[in-house]
Amino acid sequence: MRRPSLSVCLVVSALAYGGPGCGDDQLCAPGARSVCFLPDGALGAQQCNEDGTAFGACGSAPGGRGSGCGHLSEACCPALPAELRASCDAAAAAANDAACDDYAGSASAAGFCGGGAAPDGVPYGPGCAGLLNDCCASLPAQLESACHATGFRGNEGLCHGFLERDAQASGFCEGADHAAESCSYLADRCCPSLPGGPRERCEELAAEADTDLCVDYLSGAADAGRCPTLGGGEPPSAAACDALLETCCGALEPTLAHECDLSALSGSRARCEAFEGAARAAGLCLGDGGGGAGGGCGDTSSDVDNCGFCGNVCGDQHAVPSCAAGACSLACDLGFGDCDRDAATGCEVDFESDVDNCGGCGEACSDRNASAACEAGACVLACDAGFADCDGAPSTGCEVELAADPFHCGACGNSCSGGACEDGTCGPGALQLASGLAVPSALAVDATSVYVVGFQPAGGIAVRVDKASGATTCLATGATPGAAACGSERFEGIALTGAGAFVTGSTGVLRFPPSGAAATVTASVPDPWAVVSDGAAVWFTSLSQGGLYRAEALFAGQLAAEISGAAREVGGALAADADHLYWTWSDGTVMKLRKDGSERRQIASAQDFERTNLTPQYLAADAAHLFWSTPSGYLFRLDKDGAGLVALADGQPGPAGIAVDPEGGGALYWVNRLGSVRKVSKAGGDVDTLAVGQVGAIAIAVDEAFVYWATQAGDLRRIAK
Repeated sequence: MRRPSLSVCLVVSALAYGGPGCGDDQLCAPGARSVCFLPDGALGAQQCNEDGTAFGACGSAPGGRGSGCGHLSEACCPALPAELRASCDAAAAAANDAACDDYAGSASAAGFCGGGAAPDGVPYGPGCAGLLNDCCASLPAQLESACHATGFRGNEGLCHGFLERDAQASGFCEGADHAAESCSYLADRCCPSLPGGPRERCEELAAEADTDLCVDYLSGAADAGRCPTLGGGEPPSAAACDALLETCCGALEPTLAHECDLSALSGSRARCEAFEGAARAAGLCLGDGGGGAGGGCGDTSSDVDNCGFCGNVCGDQHAVPSCAAGACSLACDLGFGDCDRDAATGCEVDFESDVDNCGGCGEACSDRNASAACEAGACVLACDAGFADCDGAPSTGCEVELAADPFHCGACGNSCSGGACEDGTCGPGALQLASGLAVPSALAVDATSVYVVGFQPAGGIAVRVDKASGATTCLATGATPGAAACGSERFEGIALTGAGAFVTGSTGVLRFPPSGAAATVTASVPDPWAVVSDGAAVWFTSLSQGGLYRAEALFAGQLAAEISGAAREVGGALAADADHLYWTWSDGTVMKLRKDGSERRQIASAQDFERTNLTPQYLAADAAHLFWSTPSGYLFRLDKDGAGLVALADGQPGPAGIAVDPEGGGALYWVNRLGSVRKVSKAGGDVDTLAVGQVGAIAIAVDEAFVYWATQAGDLRRIAK
């Protein structure tokens, strides 16, 4: 794009306005919404703050996602502007629920498809409409959501930049060039909506037919909430900045005049004052005949009626105003404040009674599950029936539902100690069997004991914990662990057989027999990881070298044989039955092979339930099925022949281990890193929560009566199934 001169950048950068070549564009129309990304990668929404200087924090998008293509075609596409419907119809027609959810999330974050009317004032010019209609759907999944989010923002510069930088630079959308239409779009759709002076300057710019300048102007117009108003109503008012528009903008050279117009048309007094201050610092718009158009109002450096520029009045509502060095300042009356940071409105807020500014600016009394009032500068909440204000913070309202909150069950502070809360009554809590076992990586159970392996900063942990008494002994020594760890190795996985416990770790695959000294089965493969055994042989994966390996279970010091023929695949979850091994790959593939490595075949890959994060993290098997979790929160069931893929649960935050009842009936159990222990019937149905508040839950096992789990802090706990 063509860039302005250095003198132009000096003025524009002083405004914190990211015009072409002058840094990040952070100015926006007050109240305007924009798409953003939450820390977990999900699409969210952010709102421009009241002075138009920046977007606020990214939060959840209204309307949510997860409804699929039916919702998109029925409720969302008809609510979009005509310029964008082609892309929406195409997304719905593809019949991919995940892709439709991504599209609906982007639209919702921009203010569409959230149950209300389409937002006014967002320009969808050829760059953004074309990006959505002709480019986004052809991109790989990791770019498509970002493409939608960029297109819905409606900023021509951002859309054009995404097309060139992210799409075309990667070899996609090479035939698209929507920026060539920007000047005609500017002239036809944008300039006519502006008032006299700005309209004429806009038309002159469009007539130059300089595509780059037109794209830049449309980008600024998007942030100012102009060009055109999609709802067909009047353009947003710029009354707060009329003085700037009337006395300064017309006196500037064209490039600066366009920036001045957009600042004034934004309606943000803070933005207008910033532009005026920067212009004055550059010797422009002085208000005394020295370069501006407002030479008839006298000295603007100290006049409260013409402060900084002609017509800029320092308000006296509940305040004593003053003007110094061309800037307004206010001495507010006691109990009042200038919360909108607009000197023209004076100190407009009564701290004694304003529920949005109770006792101070921004100190809001939330009406979440409550009726809120501000009395004598303090919030007073009347909670709805069944809710309570347990944190004492007015900004969160009555945040607790007493009938279901396990930390405030029936009353504030009544914790269920890990148990669930139903109808205000605590269920059975979790029992702690052992502690100090940090950091666990895997659990296994037999008739009398729970086995925990993991790693510590000073060495590994490999212990046996008695189910009845909680007595803990080191597998290597049979002694009670002291302050030191139960070994110098890092331990990762464990498999139990009648021949003992087979444990993988930094020194190889070890066998801890029921009695006697431990033996190293094999140390020929670095970083052994997941492990299974039938007592005669042991199979394991390697985290660093890749592949699937076999060794004889009862011999020491042997060389393990790679049996999969897929040594490129590192790590992976592993499960077994009497005849077969089941092994997951990083791309979502699940492999089935006989225990000698023969008859290898793929039984699952690229599940249609989602488009990213398909990698099976944890794998378990019963007599008829395989079960696994994914990083994005799905729990799957699959027939062992590869048929009948079923999603038993979705939306589960960070599954961190799974276990399954071994026979045909029963349930699938898992823990997540938010601290919940959950289960779902193998046949499908509702997800039940067994325990909450288990911070850092990371591994799980089950027997006939109980569910056992460990936490990153080293606690071993159980609860009835």
